[in-house]
Formats: sequence, structure tokens, C-alpha cells
Amino acid sequence: MTILFFAVLIGPLVAHALRRTEARAEEKLVIITPNGQEIRNEFRWAFADWHKRRYGQAVELEFLTPGGTSDVRRQLDTVYRAIREAHGGALPPEDQVDTGIDMAWGGGDYEFNTNLKRLGILHPLDLSAKVLAEVYPQPALAGVKLYDQDRDKSGHLLPPRWVGVCLSSFGIIYNPDLYRSLGVTPPTTWSDLADPRLFSSLSLADPSHSGSAAVAYMMVVQRAMADAENDFLHRPENAGRPIAQLKSTPLYQAALDAGWKEGMRRLVLIAANARYFSDSATQPPDDVAGGDAAAGMAIDFYGRVTEQTVGADRATFIAPRAATAIEPDPIAILYGTHGKQLELANHFIEFLLSPEGQWLWILKPGEPGGPRVLALRRSPIRQSVYRNRAGWADDIDYFDSAGGFNQRGEWMGTFSDLPQIWAAAWIDGGDDLHDACEKILAVADENRRARLLGELSDIPVSRADVTGEIAEAARITADHSQDVDVWKARQRLNWAKRFAEHYRRVGEEAAGG
Repeated sequence: MTILFFAVLIGPLVAHALRRTEARAEEKLVIITPNGQEIRNEFRWAFADWHKRRYGQAVELEFLTPGGTSDVRRQLDTVYRAIREAHGGALPPEDQVDTGIDMAWGGGDYEFNTNLKRLGILHPLDLSAKVLAEVYPQPALAGVKLYDQDRDKSGHLLPPRWVGVCLSSFGIIYNPDLYRSLGVTPPTTWSDLADPRLFSSLSLADPSHSGSAAVAYMMVVQRAMADAENDFLHRPENAGRPIAQLKSTPLYQAALDAGWKEGMRRLVLIAANARYFSDSATQPPDDVAGGDAAAGMAIDFYGRVTEQTVGADRATFIAPRAATAIEPDPIAILYGTHGKQLELANHFIEFLLSPEGQWLWILKPGEPGGPRVLALRRSPIRQSVYRNRAGWADDIDYFDSAGGFNQRGEWMGTFSDLPQIWAAAWIDGGDDLHDACEKILAVADENRRARLLGELSDIPVSRADVTGEIAEAARITADHSQDVDVWKARQRLNWAKRFAEHYRRVGEEAAGG
């Protein structure tokens, strides 16, 4: 059974690799990506034209789209794990590897810098210091690195293994008509999605499948942590004390723990308002535009494209002020890409970082160098193209507007395991959460109802619990005492049971009063 499952899983990739070998005459670059069809089509057409002009031959881009960011990672992990197992646990030299996939594109900087890099499957990029300086005159935006900046033991920068090719942010998309019918004021903050009047009216994405959605949920947690940090640093008793000294105290860590917990509570109440969780971050905007949901979380360009397509009366996108992340969306060359395929992969990165590739993200259709069909409405990462914004679909400049709050790398320590815990709390235990919330909302007394919602959102998990689980997973991986994936699956089941029991207890309390 295991052999059959494995064959079904990687069989299409094997067949694809064979087809690629047979079709070398027509140059083709194979990219695995969670990007939507509009992006894939526009860059397929534009790169073929650009490559023919610059190198005398058109190149076809072939895309593999297994699902969301997490689905891409799982497929790559499966492919490279099989290669390792066939070679005594280590990857053979790159010229002996041909997975049939040349590049990975899209999914956020955390996915590339932490998850894919940790798998050891990213090939160093051939980008000179001069090119990096031209594209990224400032290597970070509000504290977030725009490309891989690892250093060797001597402190020298290593060749990057990924680079950002555009910028992404996150926000809320809502249906104004449905909000009016529900008597709810349009949202301005993440917490507004926890309004009980939105019960069973939100469309959300499964964080265990969509890396982009997971980052959006993490921003809710980090906003609460930032509020807790600010409150702690400005307590009267801390006046005049150096911030560095305050951050080294146990009280500071306790404040961050409390902020983390508050963010988790907000997310539980948002999840309780969900009608369902989809596998893809592209689904909530469609649901809102179609009137199937009052609101949802969305990546900025999905939200703006939806608003552009259906009109602001059916779908309006807003970015919560000082509460969202601005991050690079990366591309990388995969291990085993060599020879002609490596040359073409470097050409694609050259195009993506060029002014021509950058303008494609933001120009209106019909503008010279713009998309053929639909504005992609994504923010370029090359700062120099912002000097002339004529013909842009959106007059946005994250380099100018970014400041204050952004994703804090030092607070991402629990993020690797949170998507599975969120899925256990909101999806595996979703029926019990929904049932308990429904019982609470039926309570007539307003004060009692508010107290019960507070109890419901106080799920039994702490930041220390998650960091301890991450440490245990690392130990299991290191000593090979058991299959870490099986262990993680078992942990998710345990968390789901723990959360479901909590929801049922609160629901019974609500029904008994």
C-alpha cells in the first residue's frame, strides 16, 4: 500500500521528467508555484518575448500547481526525500539529480528562508553584488530582509539562495452590502472580524495549506504582542530605564507571552465566525465577491484584483493600519538544476528583477510593457521603478509607507508549528467551536455572554507549550528516535482533542445557564 501511494504521489513528476528529456529541442523551464493563473499566464507570455529578444530564442514556462504554499513544500519534501533515501540519506551531486522541477516561485519569505532552506534544496543564485545593490539599494524593508543574506563563519555574505521579486501585504476584504444587512460597521482592524454579528459569515483559508494565510494570522498575534510590548515599555515604573535592559527581564518576556495569548484569543473568535476554511488564500475574495461570505482575510493583490473586477460595492479591500506585514515574495532555483536548465533559470531571475519584469506586476493592461489581460496589482520590489508611476494600476509605494509595525523576525519562533495548532483548534475542532459559540450567542444576558466568549477564546495553549513542542520535534529529528512527521500528526490529533474538550465544556456551561 505504501509503495502504491508513493508511486501515485511522485508518478506524475517522473513522467514529467521523462517528457522534458524528450522535448529538450523546445526550451522549457519548469516552475512549481502557488501563484494564480493570471500571474502565470502574464509572465509566461512576457518572458518568452523578452528571452527571444535578448537571447534569440523563446522559452516556454511550464508551471506545476499542487495547491497552496504548504502543498508546494510537501511535494518538494517528498521528491527530495525519495532521492536522499535512494542515496544513503544524502543528496548526490547536482549533476546527478533531475527532479523535473527547476524552480520554486511564490509563497512568502518565511517559507523560503526557513522551510525550503532547511530542506537543503535551494541552489545558490548567480547574482553579483552590483546587481543586488541595483535592485535592492536597501536590503531590508521595515526590518524584513528582501533577499537571502546568510553569512559564512567569517561574516562574509554568501550567494543568496532566494530573492524577493515583488512585495506582498495582507488585509481584509468585505462585502459592503452584506455588512449593511448585518448592521455591522465596515472593518478597520483584524479584531473587527471577531464581531459576534459576523457569526458563520467569514471565509477563511486553512493555515496548514496556505502559507500566505498563515502569515496573515501571525500578524494578528504579532499585533497583540506589539501592543503588549508597548504597554510594558511605557509603564510608569519603567520610565527612564534603557529599553535594552528592559527587554532582558523576565517581566518583558511575560508581557510578550500575554500578548501572544491575546492574539491567539482574537484568532479563536475570528475562526468561530468562519463559515468554512478553504485550502487556498484565493478563495475568500471570490466568496466575498459572490455574496457567499461577508468578509475574509486576503493577500493585498488578490483583494485589489477582486475589487477591480467586481466593483467596490460588492467587494472592498482594506489594509489594517499598523497591523499588517509587508514581505517579499521570493523565487529560488532548486537543487539539481544544472546545465542548460540552470542557465534558463538564471535568465528568468534576470527578467523578474529587470525593470521590464518589475513593471509587469503593476502596470495597467494596454500600457507599454503592461499585462495583456488583467492588471496583476502587485508591488514591485525594485525601488528604482517607483520614480515614474505613470500607467500604474495602483499608486502604492511600500518603501514610502512602511514604517512602525511589520513582521518581527524575533517573534516568529512559534510560527513553524502554529499552522498545525491553528488547524487543530479551528478546523479539526471546528464543529465543537461553532456549536459552543452558537450556544453562547443565544445567552440573553449581555455580560454573561461576553464572559463566556472570553472563556471560549482562552484555549489551553501557551507560547511555552509551542516552543517546547518545536524543541521536541528538533530532538526527534536529530536522534531519529521516531518518524517526526508521524509524531507531528499525532500531536495535532492530541491538540484537537484538547481544544474540542475545552469548547464542549464552555458550550455546556452556556447551555446550562
